[in-house]
Amino acid sequence: MDATSLLELLLLSRAAPQRSAGDSSAHPTQERRVANEFEFLDKHYDSTDIAEVAAQAAVERFGYYPNARTSTVIFGIPWDKLTALIAQAVSNYGNGGVYNAQAYATLTSDGLQWQIVVTGLRFVNATRTMSGGRPEYEIDEYSNGTVFLNAEMGDALQLGEIVHLDTGIGTWKKRVEVKNPPSY
Repeated sequence: MDATSLLELLLLSRAAPQRSAGDSSAHPTQERRVANEFEFLDKHYDSTDIAEVAAQAAVERFGYYPNARTSTVIFGIPWDKLTALIAQAVSNYGNGGVYNAQAYATLTSDGLQWQIVVTGLRFVNATRTMSGGRPEYEIDEYSNGTVFLNAEMGDALQLGEIVHLDTGIGTWKKRVEVKNPPSY
């Protein structure tokens, strides 16, 4: 069983209604809706190992978010490994933190959101500007990069839904061109 399946199984078991053995009530219980913690992150991810493919995905995201000026896509890491790193970072927080890890988490001062840092990633960062009424794109590839995530805090220090992603620093590799940039 991979880490993502295990995490999904744990989340489903948390959401299932709990009844005692002696509970004979005939009333059906409503299951709590379990948010997909990684739905937002999925929009910033591509399973490719090729920077140009990730760059195309980053540029295409602008169509869904017309007011956005930047778009980041993480690539070159399996999805289950990326999500396991994030889940482990949150889990480690409750265990007093783990050092020499690729990801770590802290809570905001109000205790309502996780601040998660994931290092050692490859990503492309696309910037869109308008010139003469037409969009122009500048896309850069980075390796050994750092990504900052904000996520809601779930019950009992659990990972809730990821709500924001920012890129930090990384080693600039090259400027990436896309073959068919959209002309919105």
